[in-house]
Amino acid sequence: MKGITWINLILGIWLIVAAWAVGSASVVTANDVVLGVLLVACSWWIVGAMAPPVGIAWFEMLCGLWLIAAPFAFGYRAMRAASINDVVVGIVTIIVAAIASTAITRTPTAAA
Repeated sequence: MKGITWINLILGIWLIVAAWAVGSASVVTANDVVLGVLLVACSWWIVGAMAPPVGIAWFEMLCGLWLIAAPFAFGYRAMRAASINDVVVGIVTIIVAAIASTAITRTPTAAA
């Protein structure tokens, strides 16, 4: 079930690419690139590790929450394409990370 994390990895890449494709302001671009890199790194860790810590999936959920809040926190909700992109990616990120978190906690470790 950790394989679902590939979705967040792809979403992270999308955030990095979409930062310039959407044609946003610099704060939006910086926010999306940073969160894209964080999602790619965390997802890669979950996919590649034998027994990843469940906290990394929780961190992905926090990234998703921030993506939903960012248009309001940075005041770019009037930029419809950037706002909708961030909110949709944030929602999907939270759902995928929650599923991955459940899968990680149910995976037996070598010590068990």
